[in-house]
Amino acid sequence: MFEKLKHKINDVDTKEILTKGFSFLVFRITGLLFGYVFALFITRQYGAGVYGLVTLCFSLFLFISIFGRLGIDINLVKFYSNETNQKETGLFYRVLIKSIIVSSLLAACLYMFKDILVFKLFKKPLLEPYIIWIVLAIPCWSTTLICSGLLRAKKLNNWFAFLNNPGRFAFSLIAIVILWSIADNPLNAIKSHFYGVFFLAILSIIISIKTLKKISFKTNENSWVFLKDAFPMMLSSTMLIFLGWLDTFILGIYESEETIGIYGIALKFAVLTSFVLQAINSILAPKLANSYTTNDMDLFKKLIQFATKLNFFLTLIIVTIIVVFRKLLLGIYGEEFVAGSIFLTVLCIGQLVNSMSGSVGVIMQMTGHQKAYQNIVFVALIINLILNFTLIPIYGGLGAAIATVISISTWNIAGAIYIKLKLNIASYYNPF
Repeated sequence: MFEKLKHKINDVDTKEILTKGFSFLVFRITGLLFGYVFALFITRQYGAGVYGLVTLCFSLFLFISIFGRLGIDINLVKFYSNETNQKETGLFYRVLIKSIIVSSLLAACLYMFKDILVFKLFKKPLLEPYIIWIVLAIPCWSTTLICSGLLRAKKLNNWFAFLNNPGRFAFSLIAIVILWSIADNPLNAIKSHFYGVFFLAILSIIISIKTLKKISFKTNENSWVFLKDAFPMMLSSTMLIFLGWLDTFILGIYESEETIGIYGIALKFAVLTSFVLQAINSILAPKLANSYTTNDMDLFKKLIQFATKLNFFLTLIIVTIIVVFRKLLLGIYGEEFVAGSIFLTVLCIGQLVNSMSGSVGVIMQMTGHQKAYQNIVFVALIINLILNFTLIPIYGGLGAAIATVISISTWNIAGAIYIKLKLNIASYYNPF
């Protein structure tokens, strides 16, 4: 058994998943720490109500940013996994410009309809001055993630990990401390986020230019065809963001700012249970795309089996720690946040079930089954929408947690079944 384990660890592809995945994990943990400290500063300085408004703003910010990205960040990984496309530069700049234009127009629409959102839908007048800072941040975040997609495709995983995780809240934390030292104002919570995302976007563009070594808009590729190919990936990513944030959005309609803030902190800790899968997927995606393209199915299956087992056991450890120490963790943010312990428990148990399904999204997207993946996620989104509107008015934050767990589990299990039936590959892990 020891020799078998040693052989598996010494395997080139397995070793890369472990080493680079661990590197991503370090960045992910660092990013979460910055996010937790950022949230701690807001809750301790301005209370659960202000953090609730910020969390609500983040849901709007992520909803619109995902549309502005047009699925480009994911399709870049697939595009550059083909060796013949490695020297292509013009396509990246063309699709980046298109994304900036689209995300800016969408942000402008949000600002135009802010009164409807603030006064009629959410009925939270205090939210109004927060909206403009989200509007300004949207094109910057779309730019950052497209650049990170390029760097992921070029296997610069440390930069990809930094831009996706620590960068946003690291810069935001620096900004909020500076703003607070100048003037103590609750709006610092959302202003600092804009400044953090803005500087991150500038940094991501500089790194991308250095990576490609030149700025050129000349290309033999059709950027519109590229966007057409990316469209199903955009829809899938959009629905995933909706699945992750729809509970917060609907809570904003029915519950107070304080409840949203408490649920937001519980959700922040629950995210810890998913970053192992994200770390693995950051390395797994280009490897799966390449092995599938070259028809190396033995390698393809081996990568999936190893990644699934690794993800399950690490997630099990994290879930156990969080559930045992949930009250202690939530109490760091203030006594009122301990009320979110039941939300956190439900979300963690649900994530453990999901971890057994494996990397279904990456597998389907990297093997040309992105439309089927899109349909599965769409069904899960409809279930999420129905359950949130049904359960939140009755059970509040607990209803949101239950709705999220059921819908995301549906998507993961359905994806695993599809992969088994269509590709004859077991993406899931059966501990029995």
